[in-house]
Amino acid sequence: MIFLLLCCSLQAVAQPRLTFRELMADAGTLSVGKAESRKVVFECKNTGTQPLIFDHVETSCPCADVKLPRKPLKPGKSTRIKVTFHSKDLDDRGVSTNLITIFYNGPNQFTRIRVFANLVD
Repeated sequence: MIFLLLCCSLQAVAQPRLTFRELMADAGTLSVGKAESRKVVFECKNTGTQPLIFDHVETSCPCADVKLPRKPLKPGKSTRIKVTFHSKDLDDRGVSTNLITIFYNGPNQFTRIRVFANLVD
């Protein structure tokens, strides 16, 4: 019985963990309604004890394309997540904030990053 409890508790501790160097990036100034795009790169690392498998991503605006790595990220290894911010279909001027939620393996495992852009005529 004790062995079973120990195995279950170790399994709960052994999980992937996605840690970013920076949680925010500035895409700079873009013109509203024009086909302008700006790429930003987020560096991240699996600081957990199990391989991390990227599942899916949700964005607060369709103006962002996010490229997630396809290969599992081993514990202690780093990778980059590329985000392209598009201003073509946007109408608002001023600072635009796009919240990006990255989901990965494990129960309720996700991390949020943000991309800012200054939108002008």
